[in-house]
Amino acid sequence: MANETVNSANSGITTRGFIIGLAVILFGLSLAFHTALKGWLCENAWFHTALIDGPAVALAIIAWRELDHSGQANEERRKLNLKVSELTEQANRANEYRAERNELEKQNVTLRGELAASTQQIADNLKRPPTRAERNAATLRKYMRRMASVTQQGQANAAIVYEIVDLNEDNILTLFSTPGSNATGAYYNRVDCEDLTVDEMPHGSCPVRVNVVGYQGQATPLGQCPRWEDRYGAVAAAPSIEKASGAAWSASYVRAAETRTLGIFQANDGSNRFQLESSQGLVFVGDNVQVSKNFMLAHIEYLAENFTRSTSGTGATQGGHRLYIC
Repeated sequence: MANETVNSANSGITTRGFIIGLAVILFGLSLAFHTALKGWLCENAWFHTALIDGPAVALAIIAWRELDHSGQANEERRKLNLKVSELTEQANRANEYRAERNELEKQNVTLRGELAASTQQIADNLKRPPTRAERNAATLRKYMRRMASVTQQGQANAAIVYEIVDLNEDNILTLFSTPGSNATGAYYNRVDCEDLTVDEMPHGSCPVRVNVVGYQGQATPLGQCPRWEDRYGAVAAAPSIEKASGAAWSASYVRAAETRTLGIFQANDGSNRFQLESSQGLVFVGDNVQVSKNFMLAHIEYLAENFTRSTSGTGATQGGHRLYIC
């Protein structure tokens, strides 16, 4: 389009110059041949020469001028062609840069995928394997608030039935026993999940078996608490009586360096109300038959845990309310 513009400009200049020159010559001749100068002009030879050579000289001048304009047009055309070449080269470089950018984006996507895979692999490699306590805790959480058959390592006693009631963030397991299940009153034991093994094999009504290496401290008594949710009120409302001086019955049990005791006390007024106490903090209040049953239940529990009764004795009771203990 730029070339067409230059060509159009050159053509316009040439045409105008030619027309203007021709018009000036014709106008001059017209004036010369229609005035008094006609005779003089016809008598002088130089005029005839000028008349013949003048248009040729004028046309030569016009041609020279047009040649100069043509050179300028060619120079502008050359500059335009150089500009077009530069723009074409820049467009080619832009296309090359665009192709390079697309290739780099593809490589970036590939590298991001490899980085994500490497990061995941590093995370997997750095992940600490679960400890024994964590593995046991994960298994026991499936049996929360269900019954477990629990045995203690190194003891040949029968399994004890506990309810799994709590398992905290430190992997400490809490086992709850209701009154009469394993002792005269309710109590709970705590054990570190590191110190036990779990067998997901049912035992009787219990869906899981637990073998304990050792409990954390002594069992905590809960009086006659029938449910784990009632443990605070049950402890606060533990029954008691005004005891007579001296025990109506007492016994001690020994296992290695550990000693446990049981004692029964009658009410001071001589009524048929007795209180059973143990060195583990268990307290039970009832009549002579109820207290005798709970005493024998605790006695059997101690023997099952490999304790040996070392001493026992009976004292006097009032009102003929005898105790049924052997």
